[in-house]
Amino acid sequence: MKNIIVIVIILSSISIFAQGKWVAGASFNVGFPTGSFANEAETGIGGSLIGEYFFSRQFSATLSVSYQNYPGNFPELAVQGKVLDVSINSIPVVVAGRYYIEEGLFTTLELGPYFFRLNVDASDLYTDDKYSTDYEAKFGGAFGLGYRFNLSEQSAMEFDGVYQIIQDDLNSVALRLRILIYLDKI
Repeated sequence: MKNIIVIVIILSSISIFAQGKWVAGASFNVGFPTGSFANEAETGIGGSLIGEYFFSRQFSATLSVSYQNYPGNFPELAVQGKVLDVSINSIPVVVAGRYYIEEGLFTTLELGPYFFRLNVDASDLYTDDKYSTDYEAKFGGAFGLGYRFNLSEQSAMEFDGVYQIIQDDLNSVALRLRILIYLDKI
């Protein structure tokens, strides 16, 4: 957890080093579990912070930290008078390489650890107890396609979709909508 906080601080402080090649932003994410993960989880939502550095007009590298919450795909259970509600949290911390095919259109390849945790909320008429496992790191990667268009001279919006392949078959399709700031223009 401490490593995640350090990465968030690094992403936040990118503006200090703003040069003509830095972009920073945030996104809204929707994740669709696939394969055996779809048996355990339903469509999840989350968000992420991203920093991007351009090496040239066509090549860039990104670092992103995300949070995704997937509701459990289990029937509601009642145990000893309590109703159990299950969810799965994921925190991917990934680096990516991007290749811009043409103005705005890009492909991406991501790699890094994905931290997963299982949560169980047990509630009855009088209490609401929460139980969680520790975060467990799973290695994964993603590949996808996206498009960026400028909103103004200082900002842009982008949409991308990636297929995430994660250890232990925790695969999903992620759709992300981002708002970005060109740090050299502010």
